[in-house]
Amino acid sequence: MKVRLLTGTIIVFLLFLTIESYSQGDLDNPIAPMVQARPIYIGPVVGYNKTQHPVNLLSFEDPTGLCQPFEKGSGNGFYAGLSFEYLLGDVTKSQSSIIGRVLFNSFGAFMERDQDNYPTLVDDPSCDSCYRTIITSTKHEAEITYNLLTAEVCYKLNPIPKVPLGITVGPTFDIPITKKIYQTFKLIGEPYNAQFKRVEGRVYKDNDRTLVIQDGPINNVTPYRFALKIGLQYEIITGTQMYIVPAVYYNLGITKVTSVNNWWANAIQIGVDVRWAL
Repeated sequence: MKVRLLTGTIIVFLLFLTIESYSQGDLDNPIAPMVQARPIYIGPVVGYNKTQHPVNLLSFEDPTGLCQPFEKGSGNGFYAGLSFEYLLGDVTKSQSSIIGRVLFNSFGAFMERDQDNYPTLVDDPSCDSCYRTIITSTKHEAEITYNLLTAEVCYKLNPIPKVPLGITVGPTFDIPITKKIYQTFKLIGEPYNAQFKRVEGRVYKDNDRTLVIQDGPINNVTPYRFALKIGLQYEIITGTQMYIVPAVYYNLGITKVTSVNNWWANAIQIGVDVRWAL
């Protein structure tokens, strides 16, 4: 529902700015050889996030020490919102600017710990209600939902005169609005009649071959996130009133996802800004 509302807001805003840009064009002299350049531009932003979660997160509270921690995760997400740019210096010759954005960021990830060998109880057909211990293959998995409201500001520099290739760098400030984990412990190998022994209060699936470890909020989440964002962009000029800016960024988390684990959220971000002059 939030994603649909955000998408609808961006579409309405895009239409409004399109109408507004035509209105401004009518106010200018239609036979003038050029339209006056302006220092302030604003417009929608949309893009793709390839997330990376380096982490040292205990997969299961196991007194035997056989269960290993999660060490990394990755996922696919997106970002969308609005951008604002203020050109510095002489507007007609400006090679630098300040860019601000307000965004929704999806920074989810999938974590996996491959096939620890673990002792498992199976039925012993030699007697009723008897069990024997075998070693079977297991897997820990965790699906992370980590969505953020983001405010960021960056400095843009076009280092080569008359070439609209820009370098951007600046901080981002994020507030997590969705922070959930769905973690399971699965029996994945033979014998296929192996099951977890049920314990009251636990949730089991797949004929008792999957144990749900967590399904809810991430524990001890840091209530904010600071990051450094570095990027490369190219400005496609469609006139003095509008331009399109494809870009690629690296978003490096400075603060941790949680206060008790070595867990960060980073992302490679590929997207496009569309801006109109105010």
